[in-house]
Amino acid sequence: MVSALKAAESFFGWKALVVAAVMYFALTGLLLYSFPVFLPFLCTEFGWSRASVSWANSLAMIVTGLASPIAGMAVARYGARKSIASGGILCVLCFVAASFHNQLWQLYLAYGFLFGLGGSLCGMLALTTVVNNWFVRKRPLALSILLTAGGLGGLVMVSFIMALINRFGWRSAYLVIAALILLLLVLLPARLLVNRPEDVGQAPDGVPAGDAPAAAPERQKLYGTPVDFTAGEAIRTPAFWYLTVLATAFMMGIQGFMLHQVAFLLDIRISSAVAAGAYSLFVGVSAAGRLGMGFLGTRYPTRPLATLSMLLMISGMVILLQAETLPVIFLYNTLIGLGLGGTYVAIMNLMPLYFGRTHYPRIMGIALPFSTILGSTGSPLAGWIRDVTGSYRGAWELAILILAIGLAALLLARPPVHPSSRRGAGPSAGS
Repeated sequence: MVSALKAAESFFGWKALVVAAVMYFALTGLLLYSFPVFLPFLCTEFGWSRASVSWANSLAMIVTGLASPIAGMAVARYGARKSIASGGILCVLCFVAASFHNQLWQLYLAYGFLFGLGGSLCGMLALTTVVNNWFVRKRPLALSILLTAGGLGGLVMVSFIMALINRFGWRSAYLVIAALILLLLVLLPARLLVNRPEDVGQAPDGVPAGDAPAAAPERQKLYGTPVDFTAGEAIRTPAFWYLTVLATAFMMGIQGFMLHQVAFLLDIRISSAVAAGAYSLFVGVSAAGRLGMGFLGTRYPTRPLATLSMLLMISGMVILLQAETLPVIFLYNTLIGLGLGGTYVAIMNLMPLYFGRTHYPRIMGIALPFSTILGSTGSPLAGWIRDVTGSYRGAWELAILILAIGLAALLLARPPVHPSSRRGAGPSAGS
């Protein structure tokens, strides 16, 4: 017991989590959430349609998905630190190139190739691998802190980027972002990130397995695979594919909303400042949803919590169909934000819960191409529906249907039984 307390006091995992959280703050605020802010300005500057500009972001997601198996192998072989720094360099080059583009194909090249490949190396796969390496029993809380930092990145950076564009123009804003990425996604991980507890002679959660205290009664019901799956074993389970459908529907259903909400609000004659504020509210509330899921996930099964989160998100999308006044805009952003935050943490937690941490990078590397490539179609599809019909209503109705499919997949995704453990009885129903 004494050795366990000493190990906990010197545990480096929380420092690694802080570094990862700062990087995810930069990744989401500067990279992922910045595109919808630039979108209407690029359409106005060059006279391009919203669907055509949205394809730049979708190409980035497609390339990220295609490169995910390679990124998973790179993270497993070389570690997250080198992978993140390498990806950060490519993202710096992306935003420098975007600041000088004048033709649509140049925007596609910057985002599709540089951001797409860079994002696969420095994105969610690498960052969640760091968290999964350092935490097991406290993984839901650690993941929620990591993902909450991403929500805060959107909350802070969306308004910051909008202010940069309004004051200095979109080209200068791209260069400022490139400089911040160099600092936070290249230099920071190269200097401070530690990949695994074993690299510094420690153990996950800061307590060696033999010294770990007995779990509290309310936590003993929480499911976690007793035997880690290999990638080959994981893909042969129905649970892997149900979780992949969930992640794909989640991405596809929410991408259109995330990238087009500002443009939608401008369409219904909401000012640009209020539109940016509404979007910041959405990402800020999503941060609260992520953190809430983390705390609840250490005490209650993840799958029921994920179901509640999906229902909140779908309810918010239904209310979005009636959006005309500020109170309704506030309400749907709150519901969608809470639902998105909780679902995001749940998806990231269910994979290691069901399949373990040993082969997590390779397993996620197989799942991500589906969720990112198919999910990437949500944004240009929403833009195309708006261009053809003159309204986003059809896009929001389609998103509701897609999210409902994801909810059905979640309800079917029961914990798998490892081949070595099959004796006629499955694991606990809780997950």
